[in-house]
Amino acid sequence: MNGELNDLTRRLYAQGYTREHHPDTVCWGDWQNFSYKWETMLGFTWETPCGLLIQGSSDVGRGFNIGNCWFQNVWYCAENDNPLLHCPYYRKNCQHIPQGLKLIMCPCHRTDRPYDYEHSVEKIETENAREAHKQYMELTGGAYCACVVGSNGYEGGWYEVKYDVAQCIQVQCKNPVCVIRKQPRDLKKVNIFYDVRRTWITRRGFLEEKKVEVTKGMKVFDRPVARTDAEIWLKIKEHEASPLNNYTVIEHPRKTMEDRRQEYFSKMHRHYDDLYDYFEFHYEVENIRIARSEQRDLLQDLRDAAEGIEVVHNIDQLKAKAEKKRAAKVHRRELKVRRAQRAALLSQTEEQISIFGGDSE
Repeated sequence: MNGELNDLTRRLYAQGYTREHHPDTVCWGDWQNFSYKWETMLGFTWETPCGLLIQGSSDVGRGFNIGNCWFQNVWYCAENDNPLLHCPYYRKNCQHIPQGLKLIMCPCHRTDRPYDYEHSVEKIETENAREAHKQYMELTGGAYCACVVGSNGYEGGWYEVKYDVAQCIQVQCKNPVCVIRKQPRDLKKVNIFYDVRRTWITRRGFLEEKKVEVTKGMKVFDRPVARTDAEIWLKIKEHEASPLNNYTVIEHPRKTMEDRRQEYFSKMHRHYDDLYDYFEFHYEVENIRIARSEQRDLLQDLRDAAEGIEVVHNIDQLKAKAEKKRAAKVHRRELKVRRAQRAALLSQTEEQISIFGGDSE
């Protein structure tokens, strides 16, 4: 604002007031200008350009205390008698809105008119809240639904439906009947499992080797979800999947850092750390299914092993990782105990040496 003084500051300066000596109704603010105190603002009555009244102590009136707005070389604030208020009618083309302002807001001014609730913004906001509640109840029947979101209030709409099963999964929706689809939901907890097939094709000189590893039981979700949500999620992903844009059903499979590194070398260089003359790596998702828990097919594992495929179960990897973490924790605890014991022993030895040295003198 380049040192701009608001009208309140100019008026007080003209009356001989200073930063150190001024009325109790104001204070020196962060904008290097005088500002109305909070309790002073509560006693004001404001009026919109269309004649609606606003009580300073109401929720709407206290909104003027939020801050300042500088737009097109005009400083909109209470001290300039032009604080902005969001239009309670949500009229996009209101003539009182500053030209070029994208927000549907109009400047207000202080008034000496006695406050009248029947002709106030507070009454309109109460009616808006009542209409919004009515619309929400018509859409949801009173149940909470993450897919019914607040709208901007234009065209009389306070809520709109944005169905996204990912939202249902995220909030762990427990509605027995879907608010949007109006159909029963199976709330039994399941997950979506898939297998990952890794294939390495390498060549060194005239020797070519192919290695295949299948990791079974990978999970899409970190925690179980309702069966209906899992089924809808999978159908949507299957519909969106397209080989043309390389979009797969499992959009973000859990690739390790080494997987990504090997994919890069396979695509860009065809060699890997100068170990091979030719290097090719494939990462493929297969056998996508919905189940309550991962079930092992021992016969299939044996058939895969007979074909030279190395079979790994994700649950075993997770258990091994957890066990390694527990062992590391125990090891750290033992090291801490041994350090404490050594420190105590060292302190005791130093004390004995001190006593012995004192006796020798």
